[in-house]
Amino acid sequence: MTLQWFTIEKFVDPNTMLGALVWAVVFFIVAWIASTITTRLLKRSIWVVGKLKQKVDHTVIRYVVQVKDLLIYLTAGMIYASFIPSLKALAGTVLAGAGITAIVVGFAAKSTLANLIAGLSLAIYRPIRIGDKINVEGEYGTVEDITLRHTIVCTWQNRRLIIPNSKLDEMTLVNYSIVDPRMLCTLDLGVSYDTDIDFARKLILDEVDLCPYRDKGTPEAPQVKVISHGDFSIGLRVYVWVKDVADDYSARFWLFEAIKKRFDKEGVEIPFPYRTIVYKKDLPPPQQGGNPSIE
Repeated sequence: MTLQWFTIEKFVDPNTMLGALVWAVVFFIVAWIASTITTRLLKRSIWVVGKLKQKVDHTVIRYVVQVKDLLIYLTAGMIYASFIPSLKALAGTVLAGAGITAIVVGFAAKSTLANLIAGLSLAIYRPIRIGDKINVEGEYGTVEDITLRHTIVCTWQNRRLIIPNSKLDEMTLVNYSIVDPRMLCTLDLGVSYDTDIDFARKLILDEVDLCPYRDKGTPEAPQVKVISHGDFSIGLRVYVWVKDVADDYSARFWLFEAIKKRFDKEGVEIPFPYRTIVYKKDLPPPQQGGNPSIE
């Protein structure tokens, strides 16, 4: 007894359920191979451009790879639909009502399409790139990935912010890495009114010179300027250049501690407000009698 239902013709016949499944697997494998090969070619082109010492924007390459994969799989799906007779008839029915279908799909995929278009805008205009350090909605972090739909930002606390591209495209954010990553680090300090300002300035600059996070390659020298005459202190502001925003935080922490220790060693006072409390029972008694008459 032979199995009449299992033949090579039925196995590859697109009119049968088995044949349709087989061809679906074949088209998927072909699309996957095409996607893998083109991705490797793009990565090799990145390597070649890098060897030629040309600037390579990984954000654009990453986005091109994602769009390329989407187009490959969509093309494979369309060819498969036209290859299978049952799907071809279904496609004809769908095209007959293309107007209504387009309206329904448009409303259903409105946010998705907006994210795709915004992602394309981010890849073309590049306000942010993969690896950039940014501040978005009060969160400091590094751009980890830009996909077709959303952008992933890794915060300094190692948390991931998943931001839709359409929302990110409308945000006002700070990019610490674009054009020039250097930053002018500033610290505000206060010294008492009886402090020799020049002496305090010398102590501060000595500690700034020892700071390991200072950008020693910049031509601008560190400065200390008087910025205010407060109620109980002279306000000083320290200006020192650092290489990037990460060094800005590190330099700030290092200098606050180092300057405090140096002031303590040299006897420079960092003032704080004094308050004298007088209890009512300790007040002198009021004078007896009314107001003196005015002649």
